Amino acid sequence: MAILVPWLAVEQLDKPWIFWPLCLMVILSSVVLRWGKVQHLWARLLVVGSLMALMLHYLLWREIATLNLRTPLEAALSLLLLGIEGFMMAGYGLQLYLLLHIKNRRPEADAAALAVKSGHYQPWVDIFIPTYNEPLTILRRTIVGCQALDYPHKRIYVLDDTRRLALQELARELGCEYLSRPDNRHAKAGNLNHALGHTKGELIAIFDADFVPTRNFLTRTVGFFQRPDIGLVQTYQSFYNPDPIARNLGLEHYLPPEVEIFSRHYQVLRDSIETALCYGSAFVVRRAALEAIGGFVTASLSEDYYTGIQLAAAGYRLIYLNESLSAGLCAEDMAAQIRQRQRWARGTLQGFFIPSNPLRVPNLTWLQRLAHLEGITQWFHSPLRLLLLLLPLIAAFWGLVPLETTLPQWLYYFVPYYWLLLSTFRWLNGQSRSALVSDLYAVLQCVPLTLTVIDTLLRPFGRPFWVTPKGSYRDRYYFQWHLAAPLLILFVLSIAAAVLNWQALHTKGLLLAWVWNLYNLVILALALYSLIERPRPDPYDWLNVQQTVELHLAWDQTTALWGKTIRLSEGGTIVQLHQPLPPSAMGMPLTCRLLEAGIDLSGQIVDMPNPTTLKIYFDPLTPLQYRQLVTLLFCEPNRWQWQKAPNELQTLWLLLRTLLLPPLIRHWMRSTPSAQAKAWHRAYSYVNEK
Repeated sequence: MAILVPWLAVEQLDKPWIFWPLCLMVILSSVVLRWGKVQHLWARLLVVGSLMALMLHYLLWREIATLNLRTPLEAALSLLLLGIEGFMMAGYGLQLYLLLHIKNRRPEADAAALAVKSGHYQPWVDIFIPTYNEPLTILRRTIVGCQALDYPHKRIYVLDDTRRLALQELARELGCEYLSRPDNRHAKAGNLNHALGHTKGELIAIFDADFVPTRNFLTRTVGFFQRPDIGLVQTYQSFYNPDPIARNLGLEHYLPPEVEIFSRHYQVLRDSIETALCYGSAFVVRRAALEAIGGFVTASLSEDYYTGIQLAAAGYRLIYLNESLSAGLCAEDMAAQIRQRQRWARGTLQGFFIPSNPLRVPNLTWLQRLAHLEGITQWFHSPLRLLLLLLPLIAAFWGLVPLETTLPQWLYYFVPYYWLLLSTFRWLNGQSRSALVSDLYAVLQCVPLTLTVIDTLLRPFGRPFWVTPKGSYRDRYYFQWHLAAPLLILFVLSIAAAVLNWQALHTKGLLLAWVWNLYNLVILALALYSLIERPRPDPYDWLNVQQTVELHLAWDQTTALWGKTIRLSEGGTIVQLHQPLPPSAMGMPLTCRLLEAGIDLSGQIVDMPNPTTLKIYFDPLTPLQYRQLVTLLFCEPNRWQWQKAPNELQTLWLLLRTLLLPPLIRHWMRSTPSAQAKAWHRAYSYVNEK
């Protein structure tokens, strides 16, 4: 205690020994990050212990030495900033505590799967595919993927809430069941509840219209239900297209989809105290458990989340298997992504107003209730992030200083904590996201989500269920003006604040506000760049699937050309040849054999970026070819490997490069507009002809 008191005292900063505790924490954590793994308890203990100590150290300093209470207005502003930081740190502190208790369910799944593989435990499984107006091309892929599951006792049901004759015919063509209902009452939850009354399988697996399971999905999940207390098993959700922010910034090869942090991090934390969330797709649930709670919850737009809470309240366990056993589509543009997040925010916050409120339902521990509360109140981070954009502007235009400190204090109290927070963020969340990218997403979404949070608190049930559109494609750039308008206003005001404050940097506290404002400017600029939607000239998702290829051109069927696929889709492939082709091969029909998969296809060369690289579009596929190709692309076990996010320094470089050289300019520099337009036109025309 004798050492701790001066360590927390501001007046001791001139003593060299006072820096040793901080240095020791930073060094130990750096060693752990370099050599330890998050799966090791000792590593988590060291990192979490250091973070918690530095967080407490920082908060005590903020409360003792930095508040500006000179005037009522400055005091209110200063206390508001401290309250924002305290709120966010409280949630993060709970996450750090839960990290100490995380579990690995894979060995448990291995043991449970033995009974399924041997045939000892193989209950009937009804597979529900709820749909509302999704393109038939997407639904066909999902149905075929479900039919490819390595499990004998299954029935597949397409639950059509748009009553389309074309979808009914597709279900008949593919050999699965078709269910519809006369109305759309209670949206997706009502659709699922209607299907419950027309089916009878012991277990129910649910996949959204765009989610395709791997062949071993049921083998890996069904075995858990040998234990009668298991009510639901949720699995990891992978995505086979880049999220729109990464794509628009040209960073899709570096950044995992934003939503995967939920599967890699938040679900793992919740599962540590057996309160994993159901998130609507790629899960298996026991029918008897659903019937015991009266079916899927219809009172909220987040029917999945609150159905899981009701199952827990009824005494059933919810298990999370952190394993990629399916993949779906991210939202395909920024408008769709924002509206999807708005629906999630509204549905989650509705929990305060419905009987399924996790703070009131029975059979939850206090820690489970606290974890649910932290998850629900995370949606308040958007209004708080908006305030953090506005506070430097208030400091600049009105001369109000929300935080008073000196440079030595700032270096001593803030820098070690923030450095350790940045360096450990990616390590702790399963390498799914860096802190800088996380803040970019927060800034981009903060205005519309703030409006949604306010509207939900005032009118919790004022908006209907809205389905995220999938399957769109476009052949040109365009800018999301309606989303950009508030960010543009903030950007212009931040520039004005930076210029205005330049002459007043000698004022105590304004230097920090100026640096803070400069950081906001950079993030706002990147957010605006990400609202420039890049072209998506065909409807196919091109995946990194490598297959040895044997090609035969129409002019010479006796000579084989050999190569390897670089990218593959349902509509075509990009092939790297071992020998060059002349430019006259452009547009030439050919036959293509994917050797490892044993799939024979025919098609046409639609683009030749160079003599050894071909872009081939396939001719219309036969039903057998389509099944073979979908199974190869989406359904092989271990198909979906987790993409690792870059570390903070790498992320900083990538973001600065994007800021100085936006994707639109890089695209223009790589190829002439006329050549690129011709390639798009050829591909676009070929798809439309098909």
